[in-house]
Amino acid sequence: MNEPSRRIPYRTWPGALAVLLAIAVYVGGLTFWDRHTSGSRPLPVGETIDVGQARFIPADGWEMDVSRSKAGKSLMLFKGGHKFLVTTGRWVGGPDGPLIRQQRLMERGQRLSIDGDVSDFVTSWGLQGKTFAYYGSKLAGRFWQVVDLRRKSLVQIDFYGSNDGMDDALTEARRMLDSMDLEAPQ
Repeated sequence: MNEPSRRIPYRTWPGALAVLLAIAVYVGGLTFWDRHTSGSRPLPVGETIDVGQARFIPADGWEMDVSRSKAGKSLMLFKGGHKFLVTTGRWVGGPDGPLIRQQRLMERGQRLSIDGDVSDFVTSWGLQGKTFAYYGSKLAGRFWQVVDLRRKSLVQIDFYGSNDGMDDALTEARRMLDSMDLEAPQ
């Protein structure tokens, strides 16, 4: 009668240990990198920066939030408790659609209140669009929108932050908006 074959035991702990060490080195390396990589970047003073087709000169002291900015689509600047977000994209349709959606999102989704009516604005460069102010229990802000139907482009600028220092920060935000044009190379 044939005797059943015997299995020779082998050790699995060296392979498991190697896998565990590889995971530990990978996760540890990512954690080290994350802790030593800044989430913000100072901007050069007086230089123009591009976001899609929009370009403008940031005010002194504002920094770029790297994690909330997407190359060619959006740029988030911050200074203290205030934020300045420029978002660009293509638009097909009428000029008021995105503005109405933004107001609904703020009112219903974020529980903010719109302050007054939508009004028109024109910058010294001739950039024109619509704007409105909004507020909530912990923040206030102003939203500007420019639709260029000829180029089929949409630029939205959202400035918001805490009430502390709001007047000075809003003045700087308006200066950045006033320096904006839609002539950036794409």
